[in-house]
Amino acid sequence: MKNERAFDQFAAAVRDSCEAHAKRKNYNTSGDVDGDNQLLKVCTILGIHTHHGIGEIIYKCAEYLTNPREVLLVKIAGWAFVLWREHKGE
Repeated sequence: MKNERAFDQFAAAVRDSCEAHAKRKNYNTSGDVDGDNQLLKVCTILGIHTHHGIGEIIYKCAEYLTNPREVLLVKIAGWAFVLWREHKGE
């Protein structure tokens, strides 16, 4: 029997969260998680993209320890995706 909480379901939740957040905050106009992200561009130009992303992950991990909500795990993964997407080199 296949686990109801499979990776594809988790990945879809992360995609939905990233796309909804970017659209709601007007970070991009495409509504596509792989599309151009204006906030990401600004953070990269300022040299704070990686630090900001890591800070978001740490904050959400700390929050999860005191208030374990599923949405926080999705947001942690979303920020990890953004860092992974922009990672250069090994």
